[in-house]
This record gives sequence, C-alpha cells and structure tokens, in this order.
Amino acid sequence: MKIEFTVLNDNIRLSEELKLHMSRHTYKHLKGYNIPIYVNGTILETYKIVNKGDKISIDYIKETNKEWPLYESKLDIYYEDEHYLVVYKRSGLLTIPTKINPKSLYQEILYYLKSTNKPLSVSILNRLDKETKGLVVVAKDPVSASLLLPTHEKMERRYLGLCHGIFDIKEGIIENKIRRSDDSNLRIISDDGKLAITTYKVLKEYNNYSLVEFILRTGRTHQIRLHSKSINHPLLGDKLYGIDDNIDDLKLLSYYIRFINPYTNKEIIIKCDNKLEDKNEG
Repeated sequence: MKIEFTVLNDNIRLSEELKLHMSRHTYKHLKGYNIPIYVNGTILETYKIVNKGDKISIDYIKETNKEWPLYESKLDIYYEDEHYLVVYKRSGLLTIPTKINPKSLYQEILYYLKSTNKPLSVSILNRLDKETKGLVVVAKDPVSASLLLPTHEKMERRYLGLCHGIFDIKEGIIENKIRRSDDSNLRIISDDGKLAITTYKVLKEYNNYSLVEFILRTGRTHQIRLHSKSINHPLLGDKLYGIDDNIDDLKLLSYYIRFINPYTNKEIIIKCDNKLEDKNEG
C-alpha cells in the first residue's frame, strides 16, 4: 500500500499533518519502523515544516516488510516464556535498525528466535535510547504485545542513573511537559508539550555525583535525561542534554521491570545488577 496525499495546511509540522490523514495506530507504526516519508520526492524528518500543496508519499508495505539482515550475537536473556522475552541491551546499540545504522538489538532478537524455530513477529515494548543500557521487554507476537499496552500502565520500569552533584531534596516527583524541538530531534520542556512524570530517589552519594533511582510514570522520549537536567542534576555522560564531563558513555540503566503476565496472571519481576561502572560495553 502506498500512501499519498497533499498537505492541507500552511506552515505545519509534518508530524501534525500526518496525524490528520491517518489513525494514531498507523502513525505510531510508521514511527516504530522508521519508515521514510517523502515530501515532494525528498525524505523529510517529521519535525520539519511543510506547506499547503506539498506532496506526501509513503511506501507503507514495502518498508514494513523490509527484511533487515540478521546476525548472531550472544543475546543476554533474563527471562523467557512462550509469549515474552526480557533481554539486556548494550550501550551503543540501537533498539531497532535505521538506514544509517542498520544494526540493532531487534535483529539480534530475530536471529535468536529464528534459530529456535519460533515465528518472527516481535514487538519491543520499552524502546531504549542508543546510549541507554539495560532490560528490554519483547513480545513474541502481536496479540501478546497488545496485552501489555500501554506500557506506562501495564509495566513498571525503574532506572538507575549517575547524576552530577549532591541533591538537596533526596526524593520527589518531577512533573512537566515535553515536546520535540522545532528545529531538531531533541526534546524540550514546554507548556505545549505532553505530560511527563518521573519519580526519583537518591540511593547513594559520592564526592560530586549521586546514584539515583528513577521510576517512569509516563513514557516520553528522553524523559529521564530531560527531567534530571531540569532539576540541575544532569546525567553523567549525557552528550545531548548534559554538561561536558569527558565521560564517554551515558550513565543510565534500565535495571528493573515488573508486569503481570496476562496469560498466567502471575507477577513477573526482572532485575539486573548495577552496570553503570562497566567499562567494556559498547
């Protein structure tokens, strides 16, 4: 299926125009697969501005059926049953592939499932930034994925982060609104954004930084990175929102996942050790 239409509005962000022409589910699917969107024959990022009369073209079927190359890796599995898989994503590895970076955790998972003769129709339910390491929940089929959506309601996700400075207030809730920047893929705190809520608690203090547990109440892109910065305690190694601290890797770890298995009604709790000091991940 090829989606084609003409822009109806002047000076509108491409993402907002797309939402006028398709369902929310379809739009999320486009974003999840990183499907290229052509405006007047040229690929355009969704945060860019388009104008009335511009021609939009999306080759939906061709791109969603695209076969990414699979490759073997030592997949670090923390939990597996018939419907779900919890694996550890290394820092520096994309969660899903892009044309620019066609190597990802997604392909490693597909390779593993292929080798076990399981069907290749998986959904990654808590997508992590390339720089973030830690636990990722995978549904092995579309029905199992739908049963744990929306993830911010069906799953408890906790992170560990090393933050600059010593906190005056040792625990609390950070609540504001986040949206994409007008001229880049970065996120900003803005009154016209979407609500973002993070709970934090300081677990340990060092000379000039703190180990902090973050619990996501919503699931906005770069939420913890922005929220730690907003209270003047940016994450160590954050090249996008932090300070120049000469630390090569982002000190953020998805270390705890809790959900109720919808098939058995049993509570599943998965934890991994604090690996923020590891030097050999990449």
